[in-house]
Amino acid sequence: MEFDADLLREFLTAAGSHPDAVVGLTPGAALGKQGIAREIRAALPALLSEALGAPAPDTRLVEQGSLDDWAAFLRLNLEDATVKRAAVARIEAAKIPLPPDRAYEIDRMRPEDAPGVARLFHEIYGDKYPVVDYFVPEQLAALNHRNAVLTLVARLPAGEIAGIAAFYRSSPPNPAVYEQGQLLVAPEYRHTSIAFRLLKRLDEVSRSMTYAEAFFGEAVCNHLVTQKTAVRQCYDVCGLELSLMPSGAYAKEGASGRVSCLLHFRVDRDRHLPLYLPESYRPVLEHILSGFRLDRDVRYAADDVPSASQTILTSRVFDFAQVERVQVATLGLDFTRHVQEMVARACRQGLAVLQVYVNAGEPGVAFATEVLNREGFIFGGFAPLWFGPDALMFQWLAEAPDFAAINLLRDRAKILLHHLETDWRQHQGGRRHA
Repeated sequence: MEFDADLLREFLTAAGSHPDAVVGLTPGAALGKQGIAREIRAALPALLSEALGAPAPDTRLVEQGSLDDWAAFLRLNLEDATVKRAAVARIEAAKIPLPPDRAYEIDRMRPEDAPGVARLFHEIYGDKYPVVDYFVPEQLAALNHRNAVLTLVARLPAGEIAGIAAFYRSSPPNPAVYEQGQLLVAPEYRHTSIAFRLLKRLDEVSRSMTYAEAFFGEAVCNHLVTQKTAVRQCYDVCGLELSLMPSGAYAKEGASGRVSCLLHFRVDRDRHLPLYLPESYRPVLEHILSGFRLDRDVRYAADDVPSASQTILTSRVFDFAQVERVQVATLGLDFTRHVQEMVARACRQGLAVLQVYVNAGEPGVAFATEVLNREGFIFGGFAPLWFGPDALMFQWLAEAPDFAAINLLRDRAKILLHHLETDWRQHQGGRRHA
């Protein structure tokens, strides 16, 4: 979880500051010198302790600290496990039964709704949801204020939250690409049309998000429900993430093994871009691109060379899913070493899946494809505007995927699956990653 000035502003509001007063605070200037009353500054440590598990600060920080100072204090003293314990304890202490059979309204989340949203995450996932931010109401409010998340709620007359859905910034480095998800409905209201109405409103809201360029979703393939939603909302199939989710995440839905996800995109605000693609994957890429109307200068190559000497990448491991996702912003001549290190690390850590997103807006993609295939990666998908430029996703799997268990709705998706099965036989087959 990130600790920043926006989060501290939410806590100052909770301590009694007027929202208008905290919006204009300069992060680097002492709070007292900007008009924040002594009693509000004195109340901040107790709030941070209850909500985040923060230790007691020294007197100097309370008296003279700035937003930046407080954020640095939290970063130094807190880790996600500590925050989650405190956040869950606060949720459980305030938990009350949800009244059944009440009217509800679908609306944008307000700051006062955030505790109810956090309670719903806990109701559905317990303490197992991997992103701690959603257990902390103040962080939920901060993320919504800066458009990092756009949460819709189903609000009961007394303010309780019976359902949510959201657009949110997730893995794409491009902040204008939003994921659709977090559709949660309280058990007491699953017999209602809340889920349908939340999805319908999300679609309506997305059309007015002028700061968003594209939206995407990952539809599980152990059933067809979320794939049907993607069709209704005009998302196009562009990838298949094999064995992405652990079986335990969907055991209640009858999944007996790891679950694959179908990648869908909808591009609302495109621009002219170069697109470098490997000749070896022309058939599957032409199939995917035919479903979009993109303004691209497409350049296929059988082989090429990166223009940079050093690869620039970042990665994140999703422990609960045993998945590592690598973002290759710049391809370099040293890419082979990086890929070999990724695979070796995955084997040591017992990861199930490695995903590598490669920036396809510059030369070197054919080179990268050859390197990845050599190390056992197969094609995964095309992700428009992922980096700003588009991306290609490649995937490595520790075990063979259960292709027969993948349920697909549309013929376009079934054709994509056929390409991936063929790719698996060519570049993986019975190969072991030990």
